[in-house]
Amino acid sequence: MLCYLWGEKMLSVVGVGIAEGHITERGRKIIEEADVVYGSKKAIKIAKVNGKIIEKFCRETYSKIEDEAKSKNVVVLSTGDPMVSGLGLKLKADIIENGISSVLVALSRLRLNLCEVIVVDCHNKDCLSEIKKALELRPVLVLTSKGFKLEIDGVKITVLENLFSNNEKIYNVSGKFVVECNDTILLVQKN
Repeated sequence: MLCYLWGEKMLSVVGVGIAEGHITERGRKIIEEADVVYGSKKAIKIAKVNGKIIEKFCRETYSKIEDEAKSKNVVVLSTGDPMVSGLGLKLKADIIENGISSVLVALSRLRLNLCEVIVVDCHNKDCLSEIKKALELRPVLVLTSKGFKLEIDGVKITVLENLFSNNEKIYNVSGKFVVECNDTILLVQKN
């Protein structure tokens, strides 16, 4: 048993990827050995497990989960990779198992190397100045949320929506864009 090798009771964060089949073999074993599994509705669906849905992602929730891990093997599922704008740094985990992130999927669709772009996390925050600053150096891959507005003159924006789903879309716009769905990544580059 994997958990037995590392300690009796622990907290693990497992990346489930962004679609079915993205969980590593090791991640699946960690999940199977859990006494309790937590995650968002999406993460639980991707992992195909019975789990407790995390309704509110906040310090109070994380503290309760960490306390429970003192007496049980607890796994928290993270969509994508826990260390790419995920739960990896929000919980005091004993184990972090990586998953396939939307960043990696986007880069493969765009045929870009991670070292060729700067990734900026704009989930639920205004980061226009950060994007402009990064754009001075290289193309910028922007992680967004619904309602995010981007308006920069002289740029090409490649929109990647719903990666790895039946309604995946990739298209280009110029200079101005408003994100209409949560599963959207933007590649911003100078013209």
